[in-house]
Amino acid sequence: MKTRFKDPYWRTGLVDVIKGIAKYGVKKPFVPGAPFLIVWDYTYACNLRCKHCYASAGKPLPNEFSTREALNTADELADAGVTAVAFSGGEPLMRKDLFDTMKRLRDNGVFTAVATNGTLITREVAKKLADLGAGFVQISLDGASAETHDSFRGVPGAYERTLQAIKNCVENGLFVEISTTATRMNYDEVPKIADLCEGIGVDWYMIFNFVPTGRGYFMIENDLTPEDREKLLKILWNRLKSGGKLQYLSTAPQFARVALQEEKDSEKRIIPGHFYNPTLMGQLTNLGDFIGGCGAGRMYAALEPEGTLQPCVFLPLKLGNLREERFEDIWDTHPILQTLRDREKLKGRCKTCKYRDVCGGCRARAYGYFGDVTAPDPGCIYNKDVFYKLKTEFEEERVVEV
Repeated sequence: MKTRFKDPYWRTGLVDVIKGIAKYGVKKPFVPGAPFLIVWDYTYACNLRCKHCYASAGKPLPNEFSTREALNTADELADAGVTAVAFSGGEPLMRKDLFDTMKRLRDNGVFTAVATNGTLITREVAKKLADLGAGFVQISLDGASAETHDSFRGVPGAYERTLQAIKNCVENGLFVEISTTATRMNYDEVPKIADLCEGIGVDWYMIFNFVPTGRGYFMIENDLTPEDREKLLKILWNRLKSGGKLQYLSTAPQFARVALQEEKDSEKRIIPGHFYNPTLMGQLTNLGDFIGGCGAGRMYAALEPEGTLQPCVFLPLKLGNLREERFEDIWDTHPILQTLRDREKLKGRCKTCKYRDVCGGCRARAYGYFGDVTAPDPGCIYNKDVFYKLKTEFEEERVVEV
């Protein structure tokens, strides 16, 4: 306990848990007093043109936060008890004041991270991130070859620059996570990307669920089938269980359900989550129901460059704007957040599923396909009839358009 309390981020997280119990009680899934993670899209400026970009990024918004507003927002998030902030975009390294805001958060005891395409991370930038105490750097890699990755990213040469960025970060002692958005275009290359991660010496490998939103809506026909997603999650699980240094994670909430099914007779189980893979024993495995799969609007939230708060970067529902409202007021009272935190409001098989508490389905995918955050997640193997019905309707619409 003494060792734990020396860690300021652990202390902040513990306070967050206690505040959550005081505010909302002990409920499944658990709701902390403030999000454990805010993903802050620091700018929509970007030097790439990714096919699947949720933000349709390229140019900065005309009304993005000034440096002063960004620093004030950093103070507000720290005061609210937010444990961690991950800067994303767009490409967050396009803004020169990023390091100032990271430092402000760090000085206020908030864990900081950067989610980037990596192409701007020179050795000097990697060293600066390390000196600032960045908790981890997440770098997107969507293929095991230049042909695949560059076709995703829309700019020739992105692959080589990204690989060099990964190496620069590893050499500077940064905690590195590689992320891949899995679609039909790169699904077969995931094991090779994982091998690449292990060879370079990164710490985590994250598979992102494809969500049809932003520019990515037009890639809807490239979504994985439920069968392919199930197969992929089992591949990740088997690699995770191999016991190597590299940890495997996924934003697909079904990953926890797959783990429970694969280890149904084991006393000691790993319950995969978005942020980490806790190993639980005996009755403690029930904590998986409180961690609760999809954390949109519950464990985390998203902040847009001009102050708009959303439940998730992939879930474009505007909850309010920090230029006009206090963060805590939105977090505590917004009706959309209340809906996302109540699994009784789910529809279809997601509501009746025995794994509802540990998974809950991806609410961003439900919204992307149905415009309803409570709809079934069509990516789950238990909802494959929903997926194929949607697929047929989509193909019929395409024929009519042609």
